[in-house]
Amino acid sequence: MIIGSSWTKQELNVVLLGETGVGKTALVNFLANVCAGTKLEEFDEKIELNNESYNKENYSQTIQPHFYSIACVNGHKLNILDTPGLADARGIDKDKEHTAVIVDAIRKNFDVIDAIIILGCGAIPRVGASTYYTLTAISNMFTNSIIDNIAFVFTMVTSPIMCAFDTTSLPQGLRNAQRFPIDNPYVQWLKYQKKLAEVPSVDEDLLDEMNEDLCHGYNRATKTLSQFFQFLDRCQIQSTQSILELYTVSTDIDIHISNVIARISSVEDKRMSLQKLHAKYPGPGNFCFYKTEDTGSEFNVLCIAGKCHSNCELGCSFPFTLDPETLARSCYCFEEKPGVAPLQHRCNFCGHLVGDHRHYRAKWEEKWRHELMIDSESKIRFDLAKTESEKTAIIMDVEKKELAQLEQDITASMKEVRYLCEKFNKLSLSGRFTLYISAATHLLKLREHEMERDGADTEDIKRIAGWIERWGKKKKVLEEAEK
Repeated sequence: MIIGSSWTKQELNVVLLGETGVGKTALVNFLANVCAGTKLEEFDEKIELNNESYNKENYSQTIQPHFYSIACVNGHKLNILDTPGLADARGIDKDKEHTAVIVDAIRKNFDVIDAIIILGCGAIPRVGASTYYTLTAISNMFTNSIIDNIAFVFTMVTSPIMCAFDTTSLPQGLRNAQRFPIDNPYVQWLKYQKKLAEVPSVDEDLLDEMNEDLCHGYNRATKTLSQFFQFLDRCQIQSTQSILELYTVSTDIDIHISNVIARISSVEDKRMSLQKLHAKYPGPGNFCFYKTEDTGSEFNVLCIAGKCHSNCELGCSFPFTLDPETLARSCYCFEEKPGVAPLQHRCNFCGHLVGDHRHYRAKWEEKWRHELMIDSESKIRFDLAKTESEKTAIIMDVEKKELAQLEQDITASMKEVRYLCEKFNKLSLSGRFTLYISAATHLLKLREHEMERDGADTEDIKRIAGWIERWGKKKKVLEEAEK
């Protein structure tokens, strides 16, 4: 009996994660059938696929995190949070949306969790760039205190000896996690049912052979499943609060990086202004730059798209959310349009997609520094200047002082990024925030190469090039902060 009465826990809370297309929902169906005590010949689709979409290959098929509470024949419950797959072909920004909704779903559904289950393909010897990125993203989501609660379920493994996966190719923090190889009988059962329904009928001997293989695989899988349930029962429960705290730190890092990048952009503009001064004196003026200001307990909707710096909704009355789709449905700056998916909504204020927006306890502030008024000495010198050349020299001197001040501001912001990164690195399973940025950038470059090779649309290639540039800037800021 797989589902025995020996569980010490009344409920088991599990978060199911993995790369796009690896079969998370199919595993939930297998677990649901087994927990219900359903015999193999009576298997059915316990979990309907209404949480699935059928887009292009490598698009995440699970639309939203979905919580399943499965009643077991032993009177206990298995609670599973099925999540959208990571390494989505639509890009890293889509994965950031998925990460946000996963964390939000954990917050809504669990006070404590028993295990994080990572689904992977056991037929592939080493992780590729896509899988490595996925695992690094997962390592960034959870604290190092949860390491003993993490396990891998490797699918497409007909027997334990056939598991080809090399654990040394995993990120360091995941190499010692528990491993359960399985060839999902539910998937094989679906294939068998399809053969039974074929017209003309499949040869009886072939059907008998398939049924024999199916039964053999089922018996082997249920033994593995028994060990899996024992693992879940042994796991010490973990509070989900640490996951939420870690995600808050990571979003704080993001907004401080945005601050630094905005100021670096201002420095570049200032340097260009200095270059123009040698040709012609442009006259006194003002210099604009942007920074974020803390707003205490008040949440605002901010755009973080490059050089946008828009406060799209100040004093948002809707409760804090990490979910971009919820943001699109709830905030007045996003207008609902018939036939347009929430994640495709554009902001009425700035025009950017909802994925470029965040719910922050901060707002963008436009700052103006009045040139020629930095100090009284510069103003006196300017007023006394008799020639255009002398005025230009004074302006250049003032611009250089302004440039130096901006660079000091960048240094101060970098210190804050360094502090937050050190805090994150101490808490997170990955041990380094930059590992995720590096894995994401590497994956984007590979996809750009594939798109160029396959003759993809020019706009699609430009879009991914923009992502590479944006993430490259983030990586540079983090590397400088860690020095």
